[in-house]
Amino acid sequence: MRFVKVVLGLLFLFLMALLPLRVSQYLGRMLGKYLYHMQSSRAYRVSKANIDSCFKEANEEQRESLLSRSLEHTGMSYAEMGMSWLWPTSMSLATVVSVKGEEVLQQAFDQGRGVIIIAPHIGNWEVLNLYASKRYAITVLYKQPKLKFFDWLINKMRKRLGGDMAPANAKGVRKLLKTLKANKVVAILPDQEPAEGGGQFSPFFGRPAYTMTLLSQLVAKTKCKEISGVAVREEKGRGFAIEFKELDHDLPSAGITESVNALNQNIQAITQRNPEQYQWEYKRYKKSPEDLADLY
Repeated sequence: MRFVKVVLGLLFLFLMALLPLRVSQYLGRMLGKYLYHMQSSRAYRVSKANIDSCFKEANEEQRESLLSRSLEHTGMSYAEMGMSWLWPTSMSLATVVSVKGEEVLQQAFDQGRGVIIIAPHIGNWEVLNLYASKRYAITVLYKQPKLKFFDWLINKMRKRLGGDMAPANAKGVRKLLKTLKANKVVAILPDQEPAEGGGQFSPFFGRPAYTMTLLSQLVAKTKCKEISGVAVREEKGRGFAIEFKELDHDLPSAGITESVNALNQNIQAITQRNPEQYQWEYKRYKKSPEDLADLY
């Protein structure tokens, strides 16, 4: 079964890599429309549960519109993997049509204490990684996939421009600390649910979400600078707009609970700027407090 998954995954990647970005995104949108009408699909059920929970102030029509657009972006994120991983890096980077706030990243780097780029699952984070790696050789924290082949592929593709990868384990944490203390740049996708013991519950769109404490611990130990980074899709297949930005809420270096709460406030603020491009099909609330009913 695993062999079949590897073959199908590679076939999909190669097929999408043969297409121009505009065409692959169009096919991705069609996939998203299909998922929207396939209400028994996992992507539909999880996305709807998340959106209904996080946007209770919106009416049903508004939530349905967001759900439909979100699934289209889900489809596009799948279809863009061929471009992100298999195109020559120069071609992938050519899809970046604008960059805003690069001076924010440079100023953070110039402070000399290391930088963490907080990059939630919005738009195309692979393009963001390529762009930042070309300039700063960033180290990215990642969750190792179960299939060893895809772990090898992820490492190979993401390291093409001199960056590095740090697995979400004790060895990876040591690498991140060493990187920050050497005044280098780390990128963390902060909205992945951590392993048991690696997080605590913190409000995210009004519901407790099991949130990583690692990022806050790194800030406390290194006094590094944190900024946000996103690569959002432009309309009609024009490419991606990258933006680096100061955080809306500072992460205090003392007090893990306060820092984790501030982290989720930042992720929520970033998400609200482009809610349809957020990865709502991810089970962000998979773990719930004992006194709260499961969302899924």
